Amino acid sequence: MVSTIDLMGFVHELRSDFFECAARLGPAEFTRDRGVSMCSFREIFLHLAYVEEQHVTQFCENRATPWMREVMNIPKDRYRSIASVRRRLKDVTAMGNARFAKWNTPRQLARPAVWVAARKYPLRLTRDSALAQCLTEHLLHLGEVEAMLWQMDVEPPTTFWIDRRVLHGQWPPPKAALIPGAREWAARHPARHARRTSGKRK
Repeated sequence: MVSTIDLMGFVHELRSDFFECAARLGPAEFTRDRGVSMCSFREIFLHLAYVEEQHVTQFCENRATPWMREVMNIPKDRYRSIASVRRRLKDVTAMGNARFAKWNTPRQLARPAVWVAARKYPLRLTRDSALAQCLTEHLLHLGEVEAMLWQMDVEPPTTFWIDRRVLHGQWPPPKAALIPGAREWAARHPARHARRTSGKRK
């Protein structure tokens, strides 16, 4: 069974891969305002770092604290280089992983937590639900990063759970991953169209 802890590990992997893809574009492209929710690659990745920090250190620990100002107002005087943003993401990933290793049981995930709605109203929920909110926030913004890379004609990393967790980048699929008669089924149902992204391997 896949848990929110498993999915947060997946999100960490995606975040790191997407960051490195954007970082290779250089400082000017990394910080350019592209008219998306958080303006630039830099702001999106730092936003996600603050979001995870707030969830992991406060909400999932059942602390009803106000949202950090930095979540939406990304500091201009810190994390000014690509290297410093990378360090920030690695620090948050390590912080999260240390807690996830302790929380990866049904009992721990069912523990009380809170989430502050609209920066004002604390809500009662479980640690599992708070983590689910954190990971869906990540997927939303990483989707923006993916779209920005496509607009620049840069191929983004694959976002397919099955590819990363079952196929591990192998295509065609390894024989062990196929159900009996899979190749015959594929021959009877050819793909109708291809996409320009990794989706063409579906």
